[in-house]
Amino acid sequence: MPKERFKRKKIIVFGFEGKNNKTESNYFLHFKPLNDEYILKTFSCGVTDPLNMIKSAKAKRKDFDYNPNEDLTYLFIDCDCDKAKRKLVEQLQSKQGKDLHLIKSNPSFELWFLNHFCETSREYKNYSELETHLTKYIPNYEKNKDYFNLLTDKITVAIRNSIEQFNKENYVTFTEVIYLINDKICIK
Repeated sequence: MPKERFKRKKIIVFGFEGKNNKTESNYFLHFKPLNDEYILKTFSCGVTDPLNMIKSAKAKRKDFDYNPNEDLTYLFIDCDCDKAKRKLVEQLQSKQGKDLHLIKSNPSFELWFLNHFCETSREYKNYSELETHLTKYIPNYEKNKDYFNLLTDKITVAIRNSIEQFNKENYVTFTEVIYLINDKICIK
């Protein structure tokens, strides 16, 4: 009797800034793949600078039986209204292999949450300004809480608003989260 071969599921790794980042992790852990075709792993990089995030991700992937020829890694990086950081991330994006993608937001991932309610091309000076704007729609907003259920029925609005930000000339405020979302996580 021949041995049965099991098809290995693709592993998708999401890495987030900081030491105990739950904001993005709480959001993405709600997404379930169609046909159970992949396994989603999330982790906090422990750092916020892009170079060390990449090093952290490459080290952490080993814990997940990661295969760079089959699996994918996405690192979520906040540009923090810092033009130099944004430029560095853009340079790093062009140097990564096919399996590692840097997903940047300016000023931060919370812009994706705000896009569920409104489109803004406003140039924020810092994260606090964005958070103040977000609390108009999510009163008492707190990092690391799970807001998925509040946002889920507004994903198409968030996609449309995110696209609008990219359509502005010389856009500064943006999130690349839309590259992964289309009512489900999309694989490039």
